[in-house]
Amino acid sequence: MNGMKIVDKKEVPGLAGLYLAEFPGPGMRAVEFVDTVEPGVSKDKKWVLMISTQFGCPVGCRMCDAGAMGFHGNLSADQMLAQVRRVLADNPGLDPAAHPKLKIHFARMGEPALNPAVLEALERLPVELRAPGLMPSLSTVVPAAPEAEAFMARLSEIKTRHYSGGNFQLQISVHATEAGLRNRIVPVPVWSLERIAAYGRTFVRPGDRRITLNFALSQGERLGAGEIKSAFDPALFLVKVTPVNPTYSAGANGSAYVWDNPPAGLAEDAAALETAGFRVILSPSAPEEIEHETSCGQLWAAAMKARAASSGSYVAAENLPAKALAWESELAGVKTRELPFDPDRSALLVVDMQEFFLDPSSPAYMPQAAAVLPNAARLAESFRRAGRPVFFTSHAHADPEKDGGLMTARWRRVCRAGSPQARVSPALKPEEGAVFTKRRCSAFTAPGLAERLRALGVTSLVVAGVKTGLCVESTVRAAFDLDFSCVVAADACAAGSEAQHLGALRALAHGFGSVKLTAGIEAGLNAAAAQPKA
Repeated sequence: MNGMKIVDKKEVPGLAGLYLAEFPGPGMRAVEFVDTVEPGVSKDKKWVLMISTQFGCPVGCRMCDAGAMGFHGNLSADQMLAQVRRVLADNPGLDPAAHPKLKIHFARMGEPALNPAVLEALERLPVELRAPGLMPSLSTVVPAAPEAEAFMARLSEIKTRHYSGGNFQLQISVHATEAGLRNRIVPVPVWSLERIAAYGRTFVRPGDRRITLNFALSQGERLGAGEIKSAFDPALFLVKVTPVNPTYSAGANGSAYVWDNPPAGLAEDAAALETAGFRVILSPSAPEEIEHETSCGQLWAAAMKARAASSGSYVAAENLPAKALAWESELAGVKTRELPFDPDRSALLVVDMQEFFLDPSSPAYMPQAAAVLPNAARLAESFRRAGRPVFFTSHAHADPEKDGGLMTARWRRVCRAGSPQARVSPALKPEEGAVFTKRRCSAFTAPGLAERLRALGVTSLVVAGVKTGLCVESTVRAAFDLDFSCVVAADACAAGSEAQHLGALRALAHGFGSVKLTAGIEAGLNAAAAQPKA
């Protein structure tokens, strides 16, 4: 039994029924799924179910709330099918076995290509439903990762075996053709346009639906008609363009852009593509979607934020940008002397961003840490793109009575080495050999860390993590004594209270390093990368 429990249901008459569900197990186990229709088409003619594939999302696209509270694991095939079964049960007047078009869209929360259980669910659907009108659909950004490569190869086989003749729809969320803009929208490595085009040539067979290239563009951003025409075959691909609805995430990063009629530049790009033989779908915002907040992840993120608020957190995903600016202003008056910082000899050190503090079932759970986790993940990706090392610490004890000392005498909540709570958050994508286990506050008490940094020629550190006034502050003070120049990422760190957070930042800015925001640190890395090397 999957044990799914519906904790909230939101009805939007004529548009959708949104479900918030929880599954048993440790950590954040909530998902949302949707019973909806295509505008202007009755449900007995076309029925659309949108289901989640992951708890949260590891990608974190700029317009989507599904990744706003981090990534908390994959759903099983049973858990995905449970969402389908619940919607079917709530519509006793509609018979799947007689329905002309039942579309099940694996696109609500999560990146399907990073969860192999999606493939199992796709193989089980036709056996379980026996619905002649069944048409699964899947939306992916196609991450450039080995597991996604294997997923896409098997997806093509499953489509041919079970859903040939136009009974499967694949959507690839490209969002931009220019690489820099695309990376800002989808902040993980993804397939190139050329790789997508090559996949289409093997995936689309006679009678199949064309692959949809989806673009969600903010104000002033263009489709890149020339690049699309150069890379893609209109016989294999079509283009869909949507506005950026005002989700919490889009509002926080300023990318929201709503239109009823396509703006001039977009209309011009669409016309050029249509002239070249592409089918172009322009899908404007529906006022009801905006009014009732039905975009992907909004119901789930709102529930998670409410949970964080009820926990007394001083910061949550939706107010972090405003909080960060306030902290920056607060620290502007701190007298400090800027230390030399060399991006070309820098590394990122993320302190204790582990499930012990990020798992809501943990006795040490910090909703504040969950709020800043996406910024820590952003920094990790930025450093990797710049070719700079990224390291992590995990605070865990093999035998607290023997290796704890004053640490465990002072703090009664202990994380055990080897336990799930000692794991660094998957959202940070820690690589093998990059995690150092420590048993005291400073990261430099972890054996081998300082030596590893020196062996790589690192002289400068960006530090993020938890807690600001304990392990982060101890780490920066120790780094200073070891002659590592430090920048603390204020909005990628968290403490038990805002007073503790600001107090630590003040002390560090005054005597031990610089304090900056994530966006400023990223800008510095990008500027350094753009400089010609001697």
